[in-house]
Formats: sequence, structure tokens, C-alpha cells
Amino acid sequence: MKKLQFILAAVIMMISVSSAQAIKPGKFGLGLDGATSSPNLAVKYFVSDKVATEFLVGFNYYSPGGDAAAGFTKVDGTDFRVGLAVLYHFNDSEFSPYVGIEGLYESSKDAGFYLLEPDAKNSIQGNLVVGGEYFIAKQFSFGLKEKFGVISQLSRDIPKEESSTSLRTATELTARFYFN
Repeated sequence: MKKLQFILAAVIMMISVSSAQAIKPGKFGLGLDGATSSPNLAVKYFVSDKVATEFLVGFNYYSPGGDAAAGFTKVDGTDFRVGLAVLYHFNDSEFSPYVGIEGLYESSKDAGFYLLEPDAKNSIQGNLVVGGEYFIAKQFSFGLKEKFGVISQLSRDIPKEESSTSLRTATELTARFYFN
């Protein structure tokens, strides 16, 4: 019985060692972050064996149906997001937890029919990021990250809105494919 336990333990150790991720400087990944309805494209690059930078970009476009009534303007809605994160990975095993900071800029315009076309809403976010990636293969991972941060809505003229600041949390799913 002890021999069987030893063999089983050795097999489990060999599997975990063979599937460990060799995170090395220059490792480059491409993937998606965020909600399924509006994900961000994410490019992750390891500058060292523990530190990675991540560039995020996202875009949405939506158009209201129908034609504008007399005197109204039909406005298509857009959202554009761009950001940068610096992440510290604690290890390079199958499950790699990390912490980091992230900054995002977003510009959005609501779709609809307006007498006077509104200005875009602009915001800046600063987030503390806590998450982890689970490598299901050497070059593919799924993950989950939690963001804790501050969002500042910048003022706009039409309709008249003042700047505002609020706290925000968000949970995002991630998926990455690593090329090297």
C-alpha cells in the first residue's frame, strides 16, 4: 500500500512540475478581459519573471433603431476605453496569483434622439487589482480579477454635468493565449 501511495505521489509531482509555467522576461500574451457583453482586448508582457505590464483597449458601438423625428438628431452611441496596468505575480506555477495597479480612460456617448447632441462623458479610473491566472495548458490561461478603485467623471457642457468621484469595485473574467 505504501508503495502505491509513493508512486501516486510521484506521478502527481511529475504532472505538476511538467505543467508549471516558465514565466520569463519577454513572455507575451493576448486575451480578453471583462464582461461578456463588452470585453477589453488585453496585451500582457512580462518585463521580468514576476512583473508584467498589461495594455487594455475596448470599443462598443450601438445605434438606436428608426429615424429621428423632425427637429431631433439621431446619435449613435460609442464607448472607447484604454488603459495600462502593472502586475506583480507571486509565482509561476499552474495557478499564478497577482496584485497590481491599473489606470483606465473611458469616453462614452449615449445613443438616442436629441434636440441638442450631448458631449461625450469622459472618466478616469485608478484601480488596485487582485487576481489570478490558472494555466490549463502551457500557453493558455483563464483567470479572475477583482478591481477596487476610484472613478472620476469629468465635467461636460451639454447636458451640463459637473465632475464627480466615486468608489467602484468590479469582477472580471480573463482569458489569455501566450505566444512564447
